[in-house]
Amino acid sequence: MALGTVNAPRTAALDAAEAQATAESALEKATANEEAIAQLRTDTDNALTTAQEAKDTADRALTAANNAQTAADAALDAAAQLTYIINAVPTQNGTLTYTGTAQSPEWNSYDSGKLTLGGTTSGTDAGTYTATFTPADGYKWSDGTTDAKSASWTIGRATVAVPSQSGSLTYTGSAQSPSWNNYDSSVLTLGGTTSGTNAGTYTATFTPKSNYQWSGGSTDAKSVNWTIGKAAGSLSLSKTSVTLSTSALTAAVTATRSGSGAVSASSSNTSAATVSVYGTTITITAKAKGTATITVSAAADSNYNAASKTVSVAVNLPSSTLNDCTPAEIQSAAKAGIAASLWNVGDKISIALGGTVVDLSLSGAYYAYILGFGHNSTVEGSNTIHFQFGEVYNKNRAFCDSGYGSQNSSGFVMNTTNVNTGGWASSYMRSTVCPAFLSAMPSAWQNVIAACTKYSDNTGGGSNTASFVSSTSDKIWLLSEFEVQGARTYANSAEKNYQKQYAYYANGNSKVKYMHDDGGTTCAWWLRSVGAADKNLFRGVRTDGTACVAAAFNSFGYAPGFMVA
Repeated sequence: MALGTVNAPRTAALDAAEAQATAESALEKATANEEAIAQLRTDTDNALTTAQEAKDTADRALTAANNAQTAADAALDAAAQLTYIINAVPTQNGTLTYTGTAQSPEWNSYDSGKLTLGGTTSGTDAGTYTATFTPADGYKWSDGTTDAKSASWTIGRATVAVPSQSGSLTYTGSAQSPSWNNYDSSVLTLGGTTSGTNAGTYTATFTPKSNYQWSGGSTDAKSVNWTIGKAAGSLSLSKTSVTLSTSALTAAVTATRSGSGAVSASSSNTSAATVSVYGTTITITAKAKGTATITVSAAADSNYNAASKTVSVAVNLPSSTLNDCTPAEIQSAAKAGIAASLWNVGDKISIALGGTVVDLSLSGAYYAYILGFGHNSTVEGSNTIHFQFGEVYNKNRAFCDSGYGSQNSSGFVMNTTNVNTGGWASSYMRSTVCPAFLSAMPSAWQNVIAACTKYSDNTGGGSNTASFVSSTSDKIWLLSEFEVQGARTYANSAEKNYQKQYAYYANGNSKVKYMHDDGGTTCAWWLRSVGAADKNLFRGVRTDGTACVAAAFNSFGYAPGFMVA
C-alpha cells in the first residue's frame, strides 16, 4: 500500500475535530443569540450529525489506514527478505587468452556490495584458477549458508601457426640448419632433425609450450619438412677446342666435375668426329673432314645438379671424295690408317701424266683406282693404299704403244727378246718401262709412292720350282696372276703362297681393259708372273679378262700398279 493511502485516516480525524469545533462555536453563538438558538440547535444537531458521520468516516479511514500500513510493512519486510538472499554463485564472463601478462576475469552475477571476492583473482599463465565469493553481512546463499563458495575461471592457451622453412638452403658440403617462419623458441619446442649436410628432405618437429596450442586446440608435436637443395653442378674441360688431322686422329679431353655424376659425351656430327668416354676422359676421334660440337655432360648426383660444356672440333682430314684430295693428303690418310674409312675400293683419282714412256708420249689426265687397303699387309706392309692405272670415262684402260699386238724390241714388252729368264726381277719391263712411267707422273705423286715388296718367280727358264720365288721392291710394278685372278693357272705354283688377290678383283670388277686411247677396243695386258712351264712366256690377261700366256717380246697393254704409304 502507498504511504499516501496510509495517511488518509489521519486527515479524516483532523476534519472531524474541526467539525466538532465548528459545532461548539455554533452552540456558543446560539446561546448568545436566543433568536438563533433554535435554528442554531438545528444546525448544531445537523453539524453534530455530520460530525458524527465524519468521525465514523474518519474511524473507518483510520482503520483502513492502519490495515494499509500493516500491509505496507509486510510488503517492506518481504522485499527486505528477498534482497538478502543470493541465489547464484558468480561465473566467469567471457574468455581470457594468454598474453604473457597478468589478467583477471569479469564475473556474471557479481555485486561487490553483497559478496566479498577472494581466492585467486589474477593469473598470467594459461590454466584454471579458483576464486571465492563470501556473502556480505545481511546476505546469505539461497541454501541459507553464508560460507565462501568457490568459482573456477580460466586463461586459455594462445594459438600459434605451424612454422615453415624460411628461404632455401643449397648444398655446401657443410652442415646447415634452416631458418623458420612463425618460430619463437619461447613459444615452441624444436625437435626432430634440425641440421643436415647432404641435399635432401629432412623432418623437424614443433611442440607448443605450456601456454600455447595449435589452431583447433591440439598441443601434440607437428612434423614439418625442410630441404637442402642440390648445388649447381660445375664442369670444366681440359680443352674447349681441338683440331684433328691425319697426324692427330684423336684427342683426349679430361673432365673435372663437382660430385660423382657419370660423365657422358655426344657428337653433333658423327660423320666428322665420334666420341667415347672412359671415366672422366673423353676421347674424340676424327672420321672425316668437317666440324662437330662435342657436348660433355656430368649427370646430377645426390648433391649436385647436372652440368654440361662443349668442345668445338675441326677435322682436317682428306675429303671423302678421293678425286678432291692431294697426293699428300692421300698419303697422310694411309699413314694414319684411316684411308679405308674415307674411301672405298674402286674409288678413282685423276693423275696428270706428262712424258715419254719408252716410245709412248703421254700428256693428259688418266685415272688410277684403288685396288685395296693394307693389301697383303704381312708381306707388303700395313697402312697402305694400292692403286692401278687406269680408267677413263668409266672404262678400265691399259696403255698401248703403236706396236700393240706385234713382237717388238721396245715398247710395252716384258723383254726385248723372247725369253723369261730372270723372271720379273730381270725383265725389261721392270728395269726400263716402269721407271720411265714413274718419271712421267707428277712429282707430288712420286713423293708419296712407296716401294712395295712383291714376291714373284724371279728365275724363270721353264721350271715350276718353289725356290725360284723371291722378293723385289719397286715403286711401279705389274700385278701377278694370282693378284688378279685369285687362282694359279700358269704361274709358278709357289707365288700364291706370298700373294693375295686384290680386293678390287675379288669384288667382281671386270678384268677386261680397253686401249688407253680407244674406249671401244679391248686389249690384252701384261702381268709380272712368268709362264712357269716355258722359258719364253709371261702371264697376261686376255681381252675377255681370262688368264693367258704370251711371248715375252709381245707388245701388250700396260696397267701398272703403285702403293702409297
